[in-house]
Amino acid sequence: MYESDSDDQLIARALRSDRGAFAALMSRHSKAVYLFAWGVTHSASDAEDITQDVFVVAWAKLRDIRIAGSSALPWLLVTCRNMIRNHVRRESYRGVVSLDEAIATAGVTTHADELRWVMQEIEKLGGVDQRICTLCLIEGYSYSEASAQLGLSQSAIAKRVERIRVSLRATVRGQA
Repeated sequence: MYESDSDDQLIARALRSDRGAFAALMSRHSKAVYLFAWGVTHSASDAEDITQDVFVVAWAKLRDIRIAGSSALPWLLVTCRNMIRNHVRRESYRGVVSLDEAIATAGVTTHADELRWVMQEIEKLGGVDQRICTLCLIEGYSYSEASAQLGLSQSAIAKRVERIRVSLRATVRGQA
């Protein structure tokens, strides 16, 4: 039924809640996306995870998918490349020492309580705001990268980060 449909037609049908159309789009391009991810990561499990993430983002951003020629594949591969960058960045953070370990190792105890409150304040935030804090303020993701991860606009991410910063500043003033 969907084999003769163009990617444009499949996306249009998916936008009208035709899950079969999105499944057909995914079927059509998942192998290429997987092979691209595997070619960079050299890991079957990482490539599977990244491929799945690409199509989760595609589903969330159906209206934003740009067709190049007659194919959605270029958009999917750019999204895949971004997911791979995020994956590499996350992997690089695995060797990062926790704040408590760093303080203990460095013998710094005078500022430990001053720094712990920041993490406690972040833990008080809602789920999305916590995730934004983790991505943008702790892990160093750009607003663009965070918006791709969370399915929010860059301006929404920027507004939320500013709101979080204002809240943290108010907390600091209250402690002084």
